[in-house]
Amino acid sequence: MVENLRPPTAPPRNVESELDALLEVIQERQQQEILPGDRVTKPIDRLRELMVKELVPVFVELSEKYGKSGMSMQMDASNLLSGGREVRFEFGIGGHRSELQGTVTSDAIAFHEVRFSPDIHGQLLAGPMLRLKTLSANTFREFICERLTMVLRLAARRK
Repeated sequence: MVENLRPPTAPPRNVESELDALLEVIQERQQQEILPGDRVTKPIDRLRELMVKELVPVFVELSEKYGKSGMSMQMDASNLLSGGREVRFEFGIGGHRSELQGTVTSDAIAFHEVRFSPDIHGQLLAGPMLRLKTLSANTFREFICERLTMVLRLAARRK
């Protein structure tokens, strides 16, 4: 009679069974979040669209304008546009240059910076961030101009 009052014994738990259960829960959530016919736009997809339509033209315009003064500017968004999460910039004048390597997160592009001068052969620094919510052609223009100003100031101090 006492045995009838005992709860049934649970099957033994192990890491693999926990993993299977977690994967099942995640798959169910993903199926519920995106129903057929729903168009969910992710921030990175909006960034890719903005990059092509607005940011690249701004960069080209600034490159043409400041290239006449001896500034070199390069932008590589090929990784981002082909499905990745990285974007690179390089700015320079004379022997002074700055490379920015950006990684897209859920809400920003976080950069690290490497600076080069005739007497500095690669100084790694924490770089700026661009918030995706506020990113527009105008904020991107300001960001690029700030980076160009920084390189010019670096070059002026080192001469």
